[in-house]
Amino acid sequence: MPRLEFEHIIQVNDPRQPHLPTMTRTQLWEGLVFRTRYPGHFNPSLSTSLQQISATKFVRHLRFGEDSLRDVVSLRPEQEIETRTVGVVGQMFAHSITRIEEPAPGHLVVRFFYCRDSSNESGGLDVDSYLKEAYLQNDRDAIAELRRFALEGLPGSGSWLQ
Repeated sequence: MPRLEFEHIIQVNDPRQPHLPTMTRTQLWEGLVFRTRYPGHFNPSLSTSLQQISATKFVRHLRFGEDSLRDVVSLRPEQEIETRTVGVVGQMFAHSITRIEEPAPGHLVVRFFYCRDSSNESGGLDVDSYLKEAYLQNDRDAIAELRRFALEGLPGSGSWLQ
């Protein structure tokens, strides 16, 4: 099956936009991990269960409607989160990397890389273009929500580390 690969970068701290909350690398990291562990806070149509493997690895079972995915999540603390679908016959292939980059001190950006089975069919609608735009908008919305969390705390216990 053909693959769709794409990436985009979202600026987190922008010295030219002082009205935006500034996040520390730790706040950004913990927010990105929270998004990975509890995606239902960002998309109510998702439910998740987790199986911890080690301090830096877990299996995530995502359910959305009648469908589900299982993936392995690997954490490189304060650097990147990698997810890869695994082990279910007929499950689509998907791999992603969410990486924190700091091109200048305090200037944080997040690079999102995605690789997944293409949804295009020969001679049909270019579904992949819509998927890329949806992923980009989803990531923009998530960073906006993480900025809010940086000001107010994560939902639930009120702690960054639930």
